[in-house]
Amino acid sequence: RAGKEVSRKQEEGSGGGEEGEGQPMGLQITEELLEQVDTALLRALVRAEPENVLKFVQGRNRCRVEESEELLAEFEMQHELVALYATHAHHRRALELLRQHGQGPQEEHPLHGVQPTVEYLQALGAAQESLVLEYSRWVLRLSPEASLAIFTDPAPSALPLPIDVVLSHLKAFDEDRQAEPGLRVLFLEDAVRKGENRAAFHNQLALLLLDAVQRLKHQAAAKPAAAQLLSAHRAPAGSEPGELGVMRAKLTTLLETSAHYSPDKILAKLPMVDLYEERALVLSKMGEHRQALAIYAHRLGDMDLAEEYCARHYDALDERTKEVYLDLLKVYLKPPDASAPMTMQALSLMAKHFHRLDTAKALDVLPAHTALRSLQPVFETAVRQNSEARKSMQISKALLKADNLQVSLDYHARRSRRVVINS
Repeated sequence: RAGKEVSRKQEEGSGGGEEGEGQPMGLQITEELLEQVDTALLRALVRAEPENVLKFVQGRNRCRVEESEELLAEFEMQHELVALYATHAHHRRALELLRQHGQGPQEEHPLHGVQPTVEYLQALGAAQESLVLEYSRWVLRLSPEASLAIFTDPAPSALPLPIDVVLSHLKAFDEDRQAEPGLRVLFLEDAVRKGENRAAFHNQLALLLLDAVQRLKHQAAAKPAAAQLLSAHRAPAGSEPGELGVMRAKLTTLLETSAHYSPDKILAKLPMVDLYEERALVLSKMGEHRQALAIYAHRLGDMDLAEEYCARHYDALDERTKEVYLDLLKVYLKPPDASAPMTMQALSLMAKHFHRLDTAKALDVLPAHTALRSLQPVFETAVRQNSEARKSMQISKALLKADNLQVSLDYHARRSRRVVINS
């Protein structure tokens, strides 16, 4: 294919250009002779063995380009002509020919469509940045997602274009096509999967996804049927039907798993009265666990999500998260607004996770008027757990004592043995 010819040429060096200048006369004669021989050989192959022409022009050759292109054009060997241009580094000529036939009416032509041009540009890479950007435009308009491989999957011998250059280039196509996911999203997702960890690009991906989600929500809200369907899919985020669910799932996954975006910058762009799950994820990254839990408990009214959050983040050895259950208890009993304390949920939490709460701090948070009877399940759970822990400790102690006794008996038995050594 055309891309392979470009790669080979970039590795071997150009066979074209101005030759003979500043060279000894004998060398000039040799170069001219090589040109004559290769050009004559090409003429013979075109007429006698046309099936071998492509292989010949793909290799390093000294064919005279002007004569050879006339010959190949005469015999309608367009694929071979692209290969000739590639091996002589006449990339613009090759790309013009590819564009001409790629957009041509003859669908059966081997150069029809975007793929030959995509492969050629993949092989050029950053060494021919201006050509790649110029000639990628028509293929991106014709087949956006397939043509994105120019930037996401360059040939092994080619250097990829800088990420910021590609993003700037793709922006215009995103604005024209108005489709989700945008090309910049697809490109950045590929870069992140391959290990890109610069904060600027993680931030940009998050903001692009956020813009897409907000745009899709606005479009859905404008349609009564879609708005009614969305109200039935309020949580969890990403469960919405259609493209909105897909894009929101991408956003929440990035916010939860990426350690390279700037939470404060993303938080500043989030709306105050929507996208609560996303806000909770960002607050979590900032270590603001109580604010995140308040969203789950009071904004979303989902106590299961709040407890799942605690289960994910609790670490008894980490000063930042060892009191996350106590934070949830405070959220239940001290709501951020003027609503009534969620006493029943708080007592249930204490009963289920008593061993992960500081007893003194937990009791201190409870309202002074809390009835002692309502604490009975909590104390029963605590006593039962403490009793089980004590029994487990007693059993462990007994087992250790038995092991120690056995070791002691073995020790004394071995010491009592006598060994007689004769000379």
